[in-house]
Amino acid sequence: MRALLTSKAILHNRQPPWGLKLRSSTAFIVATVWMSTFTDFLLYAMIVPVMPTALMTRADVEYDDREYWVSVLLMCEAGTALIFCPIFGYLVDRARTRQLPFFGALILLAGCMVILHISHSLELFVIGRLFQGCAGALMVVASFALLNDSVPQERLGQSIGYLGSAIASGFLLGPFMGGIVYHTGGYDAVFYVAYSIIAIDMGMRVAMVEKQVAERWDRNSSGESNEQNTRAESSTVCKVQDQAAPRTKRFVMFQILRQRRVLISSWALLVQGIFLSAFDATLSIFVESRYGWSALGMGLIFLPMAIPAFFEPLFGFITDRFGARLMAFSCFLLLCPVIICLRFAETDSTPHIALLITLLFVIGIFIHACAPAMYVETQLALTAMESAEPGLLGSKGAVAQGFGLQSMCQFAGVFFGPLGGGFVEYRFGWGVMSAVLGALAALTAMPMLWLGERHGDADEERQPLFSC
Repeated sequence: MRALLTSKAILHNRQPPWGLKLRSSTAFIVATVWMSTFTDFLLYAMIVPVMPTALMTRADVEYDDREYWVSVLLMCEAGTALIFCPIFGYLVDRARTRQLPFFGALILLAGCMVILHISHSLELFVIGRLFQGCAGALMVVASFALLNDSVPQERLGQSIGYLGSAIASGFLLGPFMGGIVYHTGGYDAVFYVAYSIIAIDMGMRVAMVEKQVAERWDRNSSGESNEQNTRAESSTVCKVQDQAAPRTKRFVMFQILRQRRVLISSWALLVQGIFLSAFDATLSIFVESRYGWSALGMGLIFLPMAIPAFFEPLFGFITDRFGARLMAFSCFLLLCPVIICLRFAETDSTPHIALLITLLFVIGIFIHACAPAMYVETQLALTAMESAEPGLLGSKGAVAQGFGLQSMCQFAGVFFGPLGGGFVEYRFGWGVMSAVLGALAALTAMPMLWLGERHGDADEERQPLFSC
């Protein structure tokens, strides 16, 4: 019935929208998804260097408690996203189109920025961050699903690299931009910049047309959608939907989790989230307390880690070409000594500052080089599941649920990152924190050797990791 109503609606509106070819092109869809992802993570991180001062001046937080409450606010947002990612993944898979949840995420984001803008109490700051977590979870799941629907699988790694560059760029450029704007214009100016970025993002989301919607217009314009074909197609679609209904309505998240490659790549994304949020929670306060830097310097220190994010499409291309195993194993293994060396950059002197900047740049390279491989691995695991049991994942392949799972793991890392970063640094110091993160990188490197489909292992990849 739904298919019949959709077809009739198309017949009654034979004139295609303006610029349909451009608005539904792969390049424009990728650009829109990039912008939406960048906006969400930029606004998440843009107030990181602002929060320590804002909490004191607007919420009457004591100076010695700043680091604690900054970590709590980061964990509030990440915890909310962690809870809602699998739920939104299921809902996005059930939705007729990806665009409605994609646009709804922006409305939530705009609302939470207004709450944070008017906040003068800890309660409002917490509520704003909770709403921002919901917006981030919905946006990430819808973006990955929309991207997967729009590009061929052989270029998925490179395309996810663009999305990964948006996530990482927003994550790491946000503090840089927030520090500069706050230094020059104050607290209100930070949110005026945020509203202008949201407006640009909204324009691109409204203009975008999904490929499946554009194909309906193309069929209609070429005269293929006559009433007879419509009835036949509707009858066929309804039959297929009736046959597939028991499967498409299944919540397959737990079955996806039983795949070895999904478990390994999800763990790697969790660790990546821990690294990023640990530095978000500690780096700005570290340079303020050790080097005496202002809000401007607290924002600029994130720039060395942000620059490698722009090369993530290249890292995705390398992953498409050579596979995930070598890239992921090398990156996590080399991260261990580099992160541990951060303990040697504690003194306010030019050599130590130069060492800190260099180490952060190298850390940024390794973190971003392995990210596209993790998402590609999950998509390949879903393809193997569908090949082994056609129809298991439904008509849309449970793409949103798969990406929802991985986004949940990354947000879990963002949630626990302040524990491994902010609280450990607060209790035991910068040197102990770097040692803990370095050991975590070394432990994560070992499972990466089991990524990829090994020779003669195709049948194993199609089976669950654990048998019932």
